[in-house]
Amino acid sequence: MKLIRMLCTLLAASILAACSDGGTPESPPVGDAGPGIPAGTYAVDKSHTYLTFSYLHQGLSFPLLRIGGIDGELELDPAALEKTQVSIVADAASIKTNTAFFDKELTSPKFFNAVKFPHIAYVADSYEAINESEGALSGQVTIRGITKPLILAVKINGAMVNPITSKPVIGLSASGYVQRSDFGLDRFIPAVADRVDLRIEVEFEQGSNDESTPAAQLARAITAGTE
Repeated sequence: MKLIRMLCTLLAASILAACSDGGTPESPPVGDAGPGIPAGTYAVDKSHTYLTFSYLHQGLSFPLLRIGGIDGELELDPAALEKTQVSIVADAASIKTNTAFFDKELTSPKFFNAVKFPHIAYVADSYEAINESEGALSGQVTIRGITKPLILAVKINGAMVNPITSKPVIGLSASGYVQRSDFGLDRFIPAVADRVDLRIEVEFEQGSNDESTPAAQLARAITAGTE
């Protein structure tokens, strides 16, 4: 696939750059057939992952809010990208608005009800490539215990071997939108828009860890209604 060739090219470029001074790269090519991104599990790099959302406020501005506590995993097979799986959870109580009072309001029963529904979950099981670096990730998002379809437009920003950890890493940008009324978040409509636009910046590093695997399992349990 063109997308596989792109990932391989990006990784090869990073290795060549490391060798440009005549030395030996700390992170050798990975894979069975030359440089490439190996199949397997990739954990969210929490220090380089961001989820923001915005909406039109009274026709005047688009506030930019942020959610933290993001964790989970990517299951990747470069030979079958259409089977890509993503399982992510975010902490509903971590919403930041730049206003302490509004932070508290959003996590209250009036909005996200973070005590009763502490997690927002997203699980995707298919990816459709549009071109070499872009595609659509199809999945389900669960907010306030309500699960709805969510398709994210994904851009593959790059792939390389992390020179610090010597592990393959992948960086993605994703965007999409939800109608907040679908999740019982209908206060102040239409003065405050129903549509909420999502923006995600995420890096994944090869291998699971003690936090990413439980998070991925929790995401799937939430969307399946078994948590």
